[in-house]
Amino acid sequence: MKSFAQTNTDFTTLSHDASTANVALGKSLINTCIKKVLSLSDWTFNKDSKTYASVALQQDYDPSYNAAKLEYVNVYYGGVWYVPREVRNGTSWRLLNNVVVYSDVPQYWHISNRTKKWGLFPIPTSTGTVMKVGFTKKIRDLSVADYTTGTITATLDSTAIVGTTTVWNKRMIGRYIQITSTDTILGDYWFEIVDVTDATHLTVREKIPVAITGASYTIAEMIPFPDGFEDIPLWYALSIYYQMREVPVLGREYERMYKEGIEDLERRDSRSAVDVLEKQGKISGLDPNSNPWAIEIIP
Repeated sequence: MKSFAQTNTDFTTLSHDASTANVALGKSLINTCIKKVLSLSDWTFNKDSKTYASVALQQDYDPSYNAAKLEYVNVYYGGVWYVPREVRNGTSWRLLNNVVVYSDVPQYWHISNRTKKWGLFPIPTSTGTVMKVGFTKKIRDLSVADYTTGTITATLDSTAIVGTTTVWNKRMIGRYIQITSTDTILGDYWFEIVDVTDATHLTVREKIPVAITGASYTIAEMIPFPDGFEDIPLWYALSIYYQMREVPVLGREYERMYKEGIEDLERRDSRSAVDVLEKQGKISGLDPNSNPWAIEIIP
């Protein structure tokens, strides 16, 4: 993984211009590339999910703060994962809900264009049923400098990190933290921050496999590409930079590196899927949970 700040530093180094204006140009070009690449395809690496607990008799729920497009809703009830079908048409959803129906076994889900909330039909009757929502993440500008104030402590096999003289905030959710002053195996690895409770307490996605005491650290925004492809925005930024400076040889070389990087990324993504090594084959259209005698409303 590579941080946005390090990528911008590499840009100023390779362009041989550390002026304030060129630093700002590098940030702009790197962000332009990130947006450009993420918009090219429905990348598997730009997916995420959020787990909810149902609230009895509540139909609608807020999507994750970083969700651009909801992909699926799965509900775990009675030892079975249910996969409700999406109703994309608002009129069909309203007709479906003309009669209030309650059940913990879902049949349909819908996201409202007006409220931006997603809902289930029938309406859940129980509290605490697990609901998992998959989504494509939003594309945003990266711009925040690395944060290194204070030290951190963590216990063995915990996802909680405690800071000393730190001033953490909710905007750090989604960034990554690296322990930088330890002789353990963690010294070169980044952990995704999934929650910040207060200025001195945060939670990461993966368990920390060793105990940490009084370690220095870095919190950074990361280039949102898979390992091995983090320099694609750098090659793009340098190709534009040298074209602007009328240095065609370097401009063309960095452009070639950028284009080859995109081709390699597409090949990599075509062989990958979230949480598995290879893409899953087609699934049968038969629903083993369906009642063949039930009346079905087609969305």
